[in-house]
Amino acid sequence: MPTPKSQADIIAHIEGLLEAAERSPDLRLLIETERLPLAESLVLIKGLKARQEELNALRQEVTQQLGVALVEAMERAIVFRSVVRGKIGPWSERLVHFKMAPLRKRPRKKKAAEKPPLQEEAVNP
Repeated sequence: MPTPKSQADIIAHIEGLLEAAERSPDLRLLIETERLPLAESLVLIKGLKARQEELNALRQEVTQQLGVALVEAMERAIVFRSVVRGKIGPWSERLVHFKMAPLRKRPRKKKAAEKPPLQEEAVNP
């Protein structure tokens, strides 16, 4: 018989062992000292599994709350940046400290040097 690997298979295997012990009253007195710790382990495992599922649900809830808080913080950051830009001025280089690009004058474009027209070589046959 293969050894159970997953948690659910192990729990089912232990439950099956305990049920088999209940169905064998003639062996019950002989295996009672080993059956009690196994039953206690099963109770502990079921309690921990229930706690794990509860924490998983709490993790999902906290993740949702974190998402809402992040969206709210981003909206507040937009307002903050707008106020800072308004109070400091849109051309101030101090905006760089707030990770914002100030408005800068654009450099004049240099006139491109005119390329001399290409002379095609006449091919004389």
